[in-house]
Amino acid sequence: MGGAPPVGPSTLRLDSGSQNGLPTAPATAPCPGPDAPILVCGLGAFGQAVLRRLLPFSLPLRLLALQPPDWRSPELAEALAGQLTLADMRLPHALRQAGVTQARAVLLLSSDSSANFEAALQVRILNSSAAIIVRSSSDLDDLGSLLEQRLPGLTVVDPAQLSAGALLQALRPGEQLARFGVEGETFELFEGPLQDNRFQRPLRFDAGHTGGDGLVVSLMSFHAPLRVPTAEVSHRRGSGRVVDRIRQARRWCRRRSPLQWAFGVVLTGLLLSGIPLFSSSGGWLQGAFVTTALLKGEFVDPTNVLIRHEMGSQRQDSWLLAATLGYSLVGTLLTSALVAVILEQLLSARFGLRRRRRLPRQARPILLLGGGSLAARVAALLGAEGHPLVRVESSDAPQLENAGAVVFANLDQALPALESLPVQAVAVLSGDLLADLRDMLPLQERWPDARFALLARQEGAAERLGALLGGASLISPIELAADVAVATAFGEQVEGVWRLRDRNLLQVRYKLQLGDTLVGHTVSRLEHGYGLTCLALRRARSGALLAPPPAEAVLAAGDLLVVLATTLALRQVELGLLALPRCRLRWQLPPDLGAERLSALCHTLARYLGIAPEEAGLLVTEGRHGQVCLDPDCAARLARDLRRQGVLVGLEEEAGSESTTAAVRSAC
Repeated sequence: MGGAPPVGPSTLRLDSGSQNGLPTAPATAPCPGPDAPILVCGLGAFGQAVLRRLLPFSLPLRLLALQPPDWRSPELAEALAGQLTLADMRLPHALRQAGVTQARAVLLLSSDSSANFEAALQVRILNSSAAIIVRSSSDLDDLGSLLEQRLPGLTVVDPAQLSAGALLQALRPGEQLARFGVEGETFELFEGPLQDNRFQRPLRFDAGHTGGDGLVVSLMSFHAPLRVPTAEVSHRRGSGRVVDRIRQARRWCRRRSPLQWAFGVVLTGLLLSGIPLFSSSGGWLQGAFVTTALLKGEFVDPTNVLIRHEMGSQRQDSWLLAATLGYSLVGTLLTSALVAVILEQLLSARFGLRRRRRLPRQARPILLLGGGSLAARVAALLGAEGHPLVRVESSDAPQLENAGAVVFANLDQALPALESLPVQAVAVLSGDLLADLRDMLPLQERWPDARFALLARQEGAAERLGALLGGASLISPIELAADVAVATAFGEQVEGVWRLRDRNLLQVRYKLQLGDTLVGHTVSRLEHGYGLTCLALRRARSGALLAPPPAEAVLAAGDLLVVLATTLALRQVELGLLALPRCRLRWQLPPDLGAERLSALCHTLARYLGIAPEEAGLLVTEGRHGQVCLDPDCAARLARDLRRQGVLVGLEEEAGSESTTAAVRSAC
């Protein structure tokens, strides 16, 4: 990772002997380099999607398949001619014939997940250092998790489960294009101007470019009260809590039904009228005791207390007895209702019964049609954010209701319940595109303002087809999983994938080591030179978290860095191919520059150039004029700081920046 020899998400290796219950053999290539071959086993739709992404990087590829593949692209078949071995990937001799012992990464991508896991065990025996990427399915999630823990360098990729994040991104209400967590902080990606460089970053798709055409990654706490002075913070915190409590109370009141409000008003009226009614001679304590006891369903004891103190006319005693009898009857009904609710909950928990939940009034639900385990995971993510959910799924309905969704067996039952509610998003997840379209198009007419999401099992033209279908989001699990598999083959630790403007952005974590291509560079250099979007940097020495890190921060060994990047940017990081800085900054020192001002000037240059102050001192002592090449953001900040110190500064952009970027792309 980061230029070190890639061995998968973990840097552990198997030693000779026996480990994890598996016999191991000495690796013929204990530390394969970035130009070692990549072995791809299984050449269906997913395997060919991975090959299309690997081919532009000019890496040596080896192929292994049980039968001759049905090539979807003649160009792909021509480019890979002569690299295919036809054999069963579970056989050791077939893996050796395909070159597994020299491979830096082995991708097991057949549609048979069981065969993939069997082959993974053989690959680890034959090559103890290669990264292993295994395609899995939802029914083997437990086995995949166990093998990831037991076999170092093994990563399980489930295309269906990877699309859960993309579905959440498409269904979540709001203007943000994506939302994701990094080191305890939450970031949002939106389209708009850059407002503050301290808490926002322009999204970068490529090296040498300014960003993703107006896309900005912003820390969600950008407008939090922590950004103001301490005295004002404490005041805002207190007032903010009060405002939040008031808003929560209003939301709770709006969710109550008219029957609940009527019950509450009647009960409150009985309490307020009963205390003065039954306390004429015994005081308000007697009135409170008698009223409470009667509303609990008791009659004899509170009536005896009342008669003992209320010795009046027979007519008055009869009137009080009638009042106590009425209160006691109401109390009996209340107690019976409470006991019925408790018994219902206990019996439901004992026998696994669940009554269908009702949507709250004025709810704006999200509707999920089909999807099985994928829809269950999406429902769990949306439910954790507090969104009301309606599921149409018959196979695992009891499990889904435990997750907080209102479940129906079919769409005809769900539509009457949603008749008066503004549905804000709909996901049709059966996977059959034509059947999903048949279900989606009538729903689009019913809720024209809702968001719609579909699964597309094949690659290509998802965005254009979605635009033809009224702006629906078509999500291809194969496209998402293919980029994750390629990045993992490069040795990166992928934490998430986000689909934006026909591209997949990968959330990647780097644990920097001495000699990595990222060490010693500033954050600005990584963003402009490699095309990374740096989200968070945790310092190794202090443990401090910088989210997002400042442009002039210099990376050191031991630091932890989380970035957004394309597969092209990750390959550039692996090869150490930095695009050259785009700006040239020239300066002219003032004639009366003293020792103190000279020292401050050296420290300013050192901070933005990522060098020691002594090296910066050589730049200013060689003459009154000087120049450096920098990236645009650092150049603008350095120019501003130098002008404040009385230095004449000039900025100009390098004309060859685009050609440099093209050269980097061709080198990958």
